[in-house]
Amino acid sequence: MNLEEFFIQFQDFLSPKLDTYEQAIYLYIFRHSRLIDLSEVTIGFKSARTRMACGTGEKGKPMSENTAYLKLTSLEQKGCISIIKTTHTGRLIKLHLPHEIDNLIIEEEEKIQLSLEEMDFFNVPENRLLLLQREGYKCFYTFQDLDESNFVVEHVVSRPNGGNGYKNLVAASREANNKKGNSSAENFLRRLFREGFLSESEFQNRIEMLAKLKAGELKPILE
Repeated sequence: MNLEEFFIQFQDFLSPKLDTYEQAIYLYIFRHSRLIDLSEVTIGFKSARTRMACGTGEKGKPMSENTAYLKLTSLEQKGCISIIKTTHTGRLIKLHLPHEIDNLIIEEEEKIQLSLEEMDFFNVPENRLLLLQREGYKCFYTFQDLDESNFVVEHVVSRPNGGNGYKNLVAASREANNKKGNSSAENFLRRLFREGFLSESEFQNRIEMLAKLKAGELKPILE
C-alpha cells in the first residue's frame, strides 16, 4: 500500500464528504485493518469509541455508543465500509480505500476538468501565469526566455473566433505576438522556419505541440 497516495486521496476526495466523527471512525478502522494488511477486522465500538475523537463531544466527552453506530451506518451508506456481520465481540467490517469507492475520485476529477474548461486564461492575472508556467517560461513560438514581467498571452485563433480557454492561448514574447498579427499559428510557425528563427526540428516540435494544444492535451497545472 502506498501511504502517501492513500492520505492524498483521503484528504482531497474522501474527507470533504465525511463529518468529524465519520473521519475518526474511518481512520480507526483503517489503522486496525488495511494498514496492517488485514482485509477485514472485528471491532467492538462500545469500547473503541472511547479511544477516538475524544474532545469532539459535549464537554470533551467521547462520542456516545449510539452516535458510533449511527456513523457506522452512514459510512456504509457512503460506500466507505461494508459491515459484514455482527458478533458478540463486535462488528466484522471491511474498509474500502478511497480509490475503491465507486465514482469518488472520478467524480472529483470530472469537476476539476469542468472547472478548467470554464476558466478565463486571458483576463484573470493568476490564470495567465499558469500559461507561463505551462510553457516552461519560454515563448511558445520562438523558445525565447520569458519571465513574469515580459510575457504576453497570445490567442492562437484570433478573436472574435477564438476564446479565452487554455486550448486557444499561449504565453509568448511581445515580439512574436506583434509579428504573428492575425495570421494563423501554423502559418506563423512556417514563416519563423523560413526566416531562420526556428530549426527544422524546432519547427516540427512546435507544430506537434500546437496540435496537442488544440486537442486539449496541454493542460495548465492547477494548484
